[in-house]
Amino acid sequence: MSRPDSAASGWQRDDPPAARLPALAGDEEASVVIVGGGLAGLALAYQLTNHLPARDILVLEATEVGSGASGHSTGIVGPGVGGPITTLVRRYGRDRARTMFAATLDGIAALRRLAETLPDGCELTDGFQLVAASAPAHAGSLRRQAQTLRDLGFDASYLDRDGTTERLGSGRYHGALCYPDVALVNPWLLVQALRGALLTAGVRIAENTPVTAITGGDPVTVTAGGHRVRARRVALTTDGFTTGLGLFTRNVAVIRTHVLRTGPVPADLLARTGWDGRGAAIDSRSFFNYLRMTARGRLLFGGGPALLEPRVDERAVAAVRDRLVRELAATFPALADVPVTDFWSGVTASTFDRLPIVGPVPGRPGVWFAGAWCGHGLALSALTAELLAPRLADRSDPTAADPTAPLPELPWLRGTAGLMPTGRIGNLLLAGYLRGLDAVDKIAPARRAPTPPARVAPVPPTDPTPASELPVAATGGSVAGGNPAVEQQVDVVIVGARVAGSALAARLAAAGLSVALFDRGDLPAPTLSTHILHGTEDLRIEGVYDTVVGLGVPPLHDVFVRLDDVKLHFRHPDDPGLCPPRDVLDQVLLDRAVAAGAKTSTGTAVVGLRRGADGAVTGVTVQRADGSVRDVSARLVVGADGRNSSVARWVGARQYLTARSERALLWRYFTGVRIPPALLWHRIGVHIVSILPTGPEDFVVIAQPPERLQGELAGRKVAGFLRHVESVSPEVGHLAAAGEPVGDLHRMVRYPSFFRQPFGPGWALVGDAGHAKDATLGHGINDALRNARALAAVLTAHWERPAALSSGLARWARDRDRAELPNYWYGQDIGRGGTVTAMEHAFLAGLQRNPRAVGRLDDVMGDRLDADRLLTLPRLVGAVAHRVTGGEPASAVGREAVDLVQLAWARRRAATRHDPSAP
Repeated sequence: MSRPDSAASGWQRDDPPAARLPALAGDEEASVVIVGGGLAGLALAYQLTNHLPARDILVLEATEVGSGASGHSTGIVGPGVGGPITTLVRRYGRDRARTMFAATLDGIAALRRLAETLPDGCELTDGFQLVAASAPAHAGSLRRQAQTLRDLGFDASYLDRDGTTERLGSGRYHGALCYPDVALVNPWLLVQALRGALLTAGVRIAENTPVTAITGGDPVTVTAGGHRVRARRVALTTDGFTTGLGLFTRNVAVIRTHVLRTGPVPADLLARTGWDGRGAAIDSRSFFNYLRMTARGRLLFGGGPALLEPRVDERAVAAVRDRLVRELAATFPALADVPVTDFWSGVTASTFDRLPIVGPVPGRPGVWFAGAWCGHGLALSALTAELLAPRLADRSDPTAADPTAPLPELPWLRGTAGLMPTGRIGNLLLAGYLRGLDAVDKIAPARRAPTPPARVAPVPPTDPTPASELPVAATGGSVAGGNPAVEQQVDVVIVGARVAGSALAARLAAAGLSVALFDRGDLPAPTLSTHILHGTEDLRIEGVYDTVVGLGVPPLHDVFVRLDDVKLHFRHPDDPGLCPPRDVLDQVLLDRAVAAGAKTSTGTAVVGLRRGADGAVTGVTVQRADGSVRDVSARLVVGADGRNSSVARWVGARQYLTARSERALLWRYFTGVRIPPALLWHRIGVHIVSILPTGPEDFVVIAQPPERLQGELAGRKVAGFLRHVESVSPEVGHLAAAGEPVGDLHRMVRYPSFFRQPFGPGWALVGDAGHAKDATLGHGINDALRNARALAAVLTAHWERPAALSSGLARWARDRDRAELPNYWYGQDIGRGGTVTAMEHAFLAGLQRNPRAVGRLDDVMGDRLDADRLLTLPRLVGAVAHRVTGGEPASAVGREAVDLVQLAWARRRAATRHDPSAP
């Protein structure tokens, strides 16, 4: 039930309503009566037509359909209910908070489903929504909210001030929480389309028919327009007008909010703001502004202090309008010449805990209420209609069954809410409370932001040399247009925003260092990778394991290895592996870096290094996608840009122990079938194939043929690729054949393995930029996370003391080589392009007789144990004995053993001398 507000909305003026429908002319009967002709009531009636004959449904509207809150809404269909996600977690616990927030996302989807089924358009579009920090003190809270949402498995990110300005075109805000997928709709057209669809279906709608009394029972009796209506069930969808029926008078507050609308915004003026007109935003205050562009090019800008409905007067409304005009000008100064053409308001009901009320009305059998949406009516109305329609259509005794049994466990599925202050004194208290919230909002911008956590080591100021005197010597590519000015000064620049770069950025930013993170790619995007993470420790240390698993990446508790006729099964109940798609893993780690405070720029290439007079690296030159360049000054530049690192090339980092893999790496993604949550790795003859699940019904198939044979395989289509896999391992081939291929075949050929000098004056290398093993091992992701963690520990511990930092980096470099060398050599051995050797078979035979040794092999393959702890001299002697007693010539076997010992000594010498090539 709604009443016309003080002014028609701009939506209503653009598309005047159809002629009013007749009022109720006499007594009626219906299966379900819906009181209230807004979105909640019409959507419920629409869903009921799937369960009841249309003529059994009657909608009663006090004035005209959509004349209340629905027709006066801004049409922003975003997520959330009951306050910030951090509040929900604290109040209800993680699991219930996750369920609550997920329900609001379901509401967005429900509204989309509803709108897409209607014959008339309602200007439905998709976009993002920002919750923008109105004060520095709010930015940290929004960052924590973004991290909490990601931890719970939802897609959300935090934008720093620059990112917020770039996304929204306004420099008013200090950062923002970004929801990437919301809906925008013309709410008036939506309710009018529902009205038309219901009338076409045969649903009865009576306008100008106010309800004055409801008596529960079987049947329920409704008094409306002087007539009586009998129904099995009644649904009240009257939101802010419910108290007029004497219901919830002590449980809800009715508040009025306001909105401005401009005339059409010229494209050139909008371009000046930097905003493309997509998406929507609200700010972080209790009485926030909200804004969006309409499909017809007008700007909606609303909010301001909410007015308690009994205390609304013309002076208060005029003050709100003046304030909104000022705030609009402050938000978009470039639009100062665009006239404000419309101003209207709407009412909504709110509870003290800011949760709706959806459930049976206490003491009135057969009567249900759905409302008190607390500002979230668009999404939650659509969701509630889907949930309640089957229940209200049930022809069983409405007073007998538990009405909420089939419904989800949501705290707003309830019959009432906590008490509000009432009466004259109560209204004064509520009005004072609202004024107090507004006063806090005004104070917040003047408050200092909370002091960040103490750094591990204090950070000295960056180079105070004036920007005009800093050289722009780039040893990388040349930059057109002369020497760009220094536009940014940070402590650390990191080049490459994938695993190692993002992990390092997060740790440094969390320790208080200012970090700029660049990547030439538009992340997230696939990249060359074996995908596998052995064990969960590294991701747990980074704090993202639950996030990755929450995105649908299944833990791999089992590993099935086959080496010709040797079959091994490794079980990891407490420390499973993972195979996340790289775009998923990279995005999770990048989001963590952003949440920690790193300034990230993807799609921005580092094209050169800046150097000081002494040759030390002092920053980078970057080039944006539009070709413009700028300089960023930094005390340290870290290359995390992979095996073919540009930073390594520009600084001339010495490379040693280099080898090229004798195997190619080829892989295809598949979808549409759920495979066992396990890694299958089969090496048969000269070929290796493996299969790993990357999602609930997604997986990747990897082939690692000898490099000399990859050309024939790379040229095959999907069917040929699968035939090859099946010829190597029928088991893997059978699993793979059930899936649908996604995308093209990916491959990596003749890639190098190496160690590089990992640091020098003003620079360092991390991840694959500094060290890379043969990909046959699948250790790259674990290595990158471990290496970044170790470098971060050195930098944060010694940042203030240059001498200690230098010695710490030298120690880090030595420790890296010492830790990685054993498995580096092991990778060279298993990456050979030939078959498993006779000596390797003998080793395996010895291991199989010793369960503890089998466990050690598992640990080596899983990057948890150095290979030299497994491939020991006593085991070599045992392998020789096994072969000789098996009938092989002792002299030949002995020569092979001697060759292996000599190779081990040669490798040790080469590592000590940092020889250019690996033995």
